[in-house]
Amino acid sequence: MFKNTLQQIFLLSITAILLYKTGQYMIHLNDINSFLDFGVIAVFFFSFILFMNYFVRLANKLFRGFSF
Repeated sequence: MFKNTLQQIFLLSITAILLYKTGQYMIHLNDINSFLDFGVIAVFFFSFILFMNYFVRLANKLFRGFSF
């Protein structure tokens, strides 16, 4: 159980970094000019889905810890 939580925290931080870096790239992007630009956009949305999944799971564990 504890190993699973540490793994989720690690994956949450990795996806947060991916979201931040690809988000910065997308802000400076004017138009999709190459497959690299499309790949960055795809990584952004894929990592956003994973980030939300890990965030909700950890928040659920936190709220269950405070319940009576």
